[in-house]
Amino acid sequence: MIYSKGSIKNIADSVGIPKLKDGITTAMAQDVEYRLHEIISEATKFMKHSKRTKLTVADINSALRVRNVEPIYGFETGRPVKFHKASTALEDIYYVEDEQIDLDTLLEEPLPSVPLEVVYTAHWLAIEGVQPRIQQNPLPTDEEELVSKKPVKSQRQEGVETIPLVKHVLSRELQLYFECITESLQSPDPIVKSTALESISIDAGIHQLVTYFVQYIAVTVKNNLHNLEVLKTAMAVARAIRRNPNLFIEPYMHQLIPSLLTCLVSKRLCESPVEDHWSLRDGAAQQISEICQQFGQSYHTLQARIARTLLRAFLDPTKPLTTHYGAIIGLTKLGVSIIKVLVLPNIKTYMTLLDSEMEKDNEQLRDDARHCQNALLGSLRALARDSGDLAPANLTSVEKSKLVEVVGETLANLVFKDKDGREIVAAVLAI
Repeated sequence: MIYSKGSIKNIADSVGIPKLKDGITTAMAQDVEYRLHEIISEATKFMKHSKRTKLTVADINSALRVRNVEPIYGFETGRPVKFHKASTALEDIYYVEDEQIDLDTLLEEPLPSVPLEVVYTAHWLAIEGVQPRIQQNPLPTDEEELVSKKPVKSQRQEGVETIPLVKHVLSRELQLYFECITESLQSPDPIVKSTALESISIDAGIHQLVTYFVQYIAVTVKNNLHNLEVLKTAMAVARAIRRNPNLFIEPYMHQLIPSLLTCLVSKRLCESPVEDHWSLRDGAAQQISEICQQFGQSYHTLQARIARTLLRAFLDPTKPLTTHYGAIIGLTKLGVSIIKVLVLPNIKTYMTLLDSEMEKDNEQLRDDARHCQNALLGSLRALARDSGDLAPANLTSVEKSKLVEVVGETLANLVFKDKDGREIVAAVLAI
């Protein structure tokens, strides 16, 4: 028997119950031993579930709470309890030695500082799956080891503070999803490719992959500037992530817009000039227009900066006609106000350049010039649609001479031959 009858009699004497019979003490000792085995067995379960091999006071207290018994007070879990042995004539007694404190030394010590008042502050635990590097958030273990092993250079250079990058950890499932999607986008089977794009546009659990898709688009456009099909796929991915209602892509617009502008005004987007790269430029212009409409109120200078970039490409005579076409289409998609302020005042000067290109003995240049003429004609049509309340003008020689002063003779002839010529003339001359 672990718990002796003498211990039962000593405890009974301490609570005022003297001279217990041997039968009672034996029964009580057996019951106490059973209860101890029961508590220790329950505490061992807590220890094993905690992945530990050492039993602690916390495990005992948890077992007591499960048995609806008041826990033990006065013991700490953080440090082991040391028992000292005191031998007597009857039996050995084990006790915990209390630390002796000198009151004179305690009184001479300085008073502790007054604790600060308790305040509550809010901070971002994670933004789009990335933990901000701020004081309130703990550093990852691998970063702490990296900092401790490598010498850290000065973090401040000329008043600029350098913040280390935060590691973005993806789950294995998302990694497999991203690999599967990127492989499907490179598949020659249009059904597989369309299925991957549909998944990107509707899946609700891929918010952590947005930055990876944006990076995928940027790398694809940079490394495949002359591969038209790959560029069209990259633009389709951009359209898919923008149209997914479950994704928050506003922080990544500054990374996405350069890829769209590249597909809009780049010199060459295909191996052969006879390939239909014009539709790729049209799609990129449409996406830029949608971005300006969606985020224009949040970023007031977004449309102005894009329009300035496109105007610079439009008015640069050293740029190829393919770049001019993309700039014209992009400015047209930005809205009627952009057409009135930036396109219409420069059409006559630009038509001088186009006329000289049309006179050259190069069929490809003439074809590119015709596309630019049609793009300018499309700008005038958009202007006419916005001015629907104006009465159509009469196509007389007087009206034609006025139109020539604004858009040049070549484009004026095209306007007079167009089915919407009367509306275009009325809208242009009304400005």
